[in-house]
Amino acid sequence: MPTKIYWIQSFEKNARIGIMPRPRGGDWLEDEISHFKRQNVTLIVSLLENDEVGELDLRKEEVYCLQYGIGFLRFPIKDRDVPVNARGLIQTLLKHLEEGAKIVIHCRMGIGRSAIIAGAVLVSKGYKASAVLTQISEVRGLKVPDTQEQVSWLIGMETHPY
Repeated sequence: MPTKIYWIQSFEKNARIGIMPRPRGGDWLEDEISHFKRQNVTLIVSLLENDEVGELDLRKEEVYCLQYGIGFLRFPIKDRDVPVNARGLIQTLLKHLEEGAKIVIHCRMGIGRSAIIAGAVLVSKGYKASAVLTQISEVRGLKVPDTQEQVSWLIGMETHPY
């Protein structure tokens, strides 16, 4: 069964943002990327660190994304941590959404890192962090994110963006 995308929010021009656990790697990876293409995903953002990419056998993720016409960005964040500076990434994602992109963000399990980056995009668009966390938790079917530090980081985005 392909990795499930948890769509969080839709925007103008049919743009969408969602999160997911990492795709199945190795021999399954191309099938996963093909599935995402059929779901009209236009950009995949991986928040995995280099060692996780190797461990999960996702080294060809970017290659397959390009092969299937899906954009690919990597922005490594340590597991259960927060980004040092996400300004450029958030601005890039906002620009893609303005252009009608269908963005999927993943980390290892689709709970912590992916939730706060997707949440930061929504907070940057004027949504309240507490409402965003509730919405993502409901869509994801479990409480997000992983740590109180991640919650605090997202709440801090309301007053100190990026």
